[in-house]
Amino acid sequence: MLCAQRGYKCVIVMAEPFSVERRKLMRFMGAKVIITPKAGKGTGMVAKAKELSQKHGWFLCSQFENEASAAFHKATTGPEILADFEGQRLDYFVLGYGTGGTFAGAGAAIKAERPDVKIVLGEPEAAHS
Repeated sequence: MLCAQRGYKCVIVMAEPFSVERRKLMRFMGAKVIITPKAGKGTGMVAKAKELSQKHGWFLCSQFENEASAAFHKATTGPEILADFEGQRLDYFVLGYGTGGTFAGAGAAIKAERPDVKIVLGEPEAAHS
């Protein structure tokens, strides 16, 4: 969205199993979407993004290694969840797998305040197979 708003060209590399809706949304906002084979899963997608970045001199946001994601979720998402459950029982925090930023950041914030909460990472069985 930021690229669309600022008029930057944007190339998104995603693995074949990612939703068609996600691809359509990216294209709607003006991004070029490059699909990698599902056999390569997430590592194939990241490798292709790195290859294109080096070849063309493009900025690579390194979404999976960027510590700002976890820091953001630790400062915002975690405290928001804790506020929503203030005075209430919270046994589990279950979330879907993505870059790991929400898991690491929000999970850390929740664990710091409520160490007994179980943090569970889930992914559908056929999500990236």
